[in-house]
Amino acid sequence: MAGRKTHLVVSGSKEPRQRIWESIRVLGPGFSINDIARRSGQMPRVINEYFSALARAGIIQVLESPGGKESTVYSLVRDEGVEHPRLNRKGERTHLHLITENIWRSIRILKGSFTADTVLHTASAGGVRMTIIRVRQYLHALTEAGYLEKTECDRNTPESYQLKNGMHTGPLPPEIRKLDSLQVYDPNLGKLVYTKTTGSYGADRSLVEPGVALLRSRDLLAEWLKLALDANGLPVVPMDLVQRTQLELASTGESGGLH
Repeated sequence: MAGRKTHLVVSGSKEPRQRIWESIRVLGPGFSINDIARRSGQMPRVINEYFSALARAGIIQVLESPGGKESTVYSLVRDEGVEHPRLNRKGERTHLHLITENIWRSIRILKGSFTADTVLHTASAGGVRMTIIRVRQYLHALTEAGYLEKTECDRNTPESYQLKNGMHTGPLPPEIRKLDSLQVYDPNLGKLVYTKTTGSYGADRSLVEPGVALLRSRDLLAEWLKLALDANGLPVVPMDLVQRTQLELASTGESGGLH
């Protein structure tokens, strides 16, 4: 359509902030947390956190605030392109994603077994700075999640790792989410692949169970949708219900709104 602005989007599996950013770019002149929540399928709490960082970085600004965070209207003042701005809570640029990208790329390139020192040397190419501690933390998390096989060390031999068969899931690095629990989200598969509680049951329950429960709910919705269609793919229940289910499965995000 003439005069309509076209927005490029990142294809494949997307993390919550990428979905939020794409919605912001579409609704650029004016949008609220609720507007972005409806369009991106992400939780208002996650959106508000990202909005705060974007505002501090001068990427979005408040247009009007009639009352309450969710009714505040924002506008996009600096469109930075397809990829979402990577910011910390203070609105400062972060480059931690480059570390995990380089480590994951090195793991996929290295043949056979490798050590943390080997990965550090390979992953530090291109000027990306990282420490051996950061490398070991990522390798440990991938081992816990079942991506790597670890051979224990002795006094004279450092521990070594090897990528397991079938765990070369794709080019995107699995995301490590370690709060009260360890979580590994694989954007190549579009799902939370591993969780491990490390603290009190109560503390971990609030972190892990909502995401896991949401993933289970999505699986149930997908199973229900199959039963709602006959052999010819025609709905045996009201079409509106089928369409709303399809929309829900398509828009809520592979990570279940987890960040």
